[in-house]
Amino acid sequence: MELNTTTAAAIEAVETETEQIPPEILAVIAAAATAFLGANLRMMSAHILPSPHQPVSKWTRQGRASVQSSHNLRTKR
Repeated sequence: MELNTTTAAAIEAVETETEQIPPEILAVIAAAATAFLGANLRMMSAHILPSPHQPVSKWTRQGRASVQSSHNLRTKR
């Protein structure tokens, strides 16, 4: 079945961050967005986002913690 080989190739392309998104995948994304929104649209760009399950560095965690702790509300006196 040709769909399985195409799907496997698309998954391999998406898993590697250095490669660009294949035109076939962009066409599928555009078709899905058009079907969902019910109107023709024009895709301006598409990016592969990093997985949320990748480990986060200690520097990043500490920076986020300091920003979030600076937004605490005042307590009642």
